[in-house]
Amino acid sequence: MTPTIETAIFALAVSQLLVPLLNGLLSRRQVKHEQAVDQVPLLVQRMESVAADVRDIKTELRVVREHDAELRLVDQRLRALEAWQGEARPQLGQVSNHVHVLMGERGARQIQRATNLVTAAGGERSER
Repeated sequence: MTPTIETAIFALAVSQLLVPLLNGLLSRRQVKHEQAVDQVPLLVQRMESVAADVRDIKTELRVVREHDAELRLVDQRLRALEAWQGEARPQLGQVSNHVHVLMGERGARQIQRATNLVTAAGGERSER
């Protein structure tokens, strides 16, 4: 098929319509790309901010874990102390009874009062 003058005119007319349309599409695409490029520094800044927040959260979690470990240790020590007090109270009562027999009524009453004070103070602590 050889190009005729009508084909050439038709091609010229179509190109006159398509070229501006294609130029418009290409310019819109270029504008979108430029806008995307302009957004990159903002996205990088946001990512840096998020990374800093994550580092802060990790630091705070590390501190919380350290405090949790210290709290568990203190709780363990408190339970050991309460167990020791629980074992010592009956022995203190027995010693008080022996002293009562050995020292007589008056001295024993004084020691019994002291024992009651110690026992009451220990009981208040274990309730906490």
